[in-house]
Amino acid sequence: MEGLVGSCPAIQALRTDIRRLMNRIHESSRPPAILIQGDTGTGKGLVAGVLRRMGPRSEGPFVDVNCAAIPETLLEAELFGYERGAFTDARRSKPGLFQTAHRGTLFLDEIGLLPEAMQAKLLKVLEERAVRRLGATQSEPVDVWIISATNADLPAAVKERRFREDLYHRLAVVTIALPPLRQRGDDIITLAEHFLARACADYRLPARSLAPDARARILSYRWPGNVRELGNTMERAALLAETPHVTAAMLDLKEEPVDRPRGPGASSLDEAMREHIQAVLDRTGWNISQSG
Repeated sequence: MEGLVGSCPAIQALRTDIRRLMNRIHESSRPPAILIQGDTGTGKGLVAGVLRRMGPRSEGPFVDVNCAAIPETLLEAELFGYERGAFTDARRSKPGLFQTAHRGTLFLDEIGLLPEAMQAKLLKVLEERAVRRLGATQSEPVDVWIISATNADLPAAVKERRFREDLYHRLAVVTIALPPLRQRGDDIITLAEHFLARACADYRLPARSLAPDARARILSYRWPGNVRELGNTMERAALLAETPHVTAAMLDLKEEPVDRPRGPGASSLDEAMREHIQAVLDRTGWNISQSG
């Protein structure tokens, strides 16, 4: 699990849960469906890769499908395949991604954006463990380990009837939740140094380090793009820095978003103090003489 960088309690618990789960299903012929939940950029694809490498299907194929990237009109053919003549351009038969992943792992990313009609068809495949290609008259058995991921609140989508409840329960036999980067404390610095060192190595650049003001800026920034944004920021800094030390200015981070946690939920004492001062100034109409 080298890719799961960090030592905050949430990441330590994640490693423990994955290790325990993999030990229990390692010899299983039918591993349970796993749903990975987390904000965009938190590393859901990374965790899916870890599960595949540590799981019982590590020797089988790994097929990664972004459900939001395939046009709805093509999604059924891509997932389930088609026979020759099934539609105008179907000049030959083609297996779908389910069959490509046979005896391996199928990673369904952005599963929350799956169109409603495809939800019903996916559920049927999961229940019957068989697919029928477009234009075919018979189903063919498939044996795949389903790992899915989403940044959406699927239970809420179920309540709002935007996502099938029966499909949700099929996909979420085991759920893994990833924390946003802003909740990972000093892991942010650990990850920043990791990405900076990796970028320098990848581009064969001299080693660079973070200046104190860069560290402070990294910790104060909210990171709406999470780990992905941090990695991109460190790569850009490595490429553009002209000194051995990366400063805050070189990070080129924009102002923090305004949707900071409020009140008791503030993530740090400094943040709570800033919010208190802001509230006092707002209450007095920014009349400093009355805010003491």
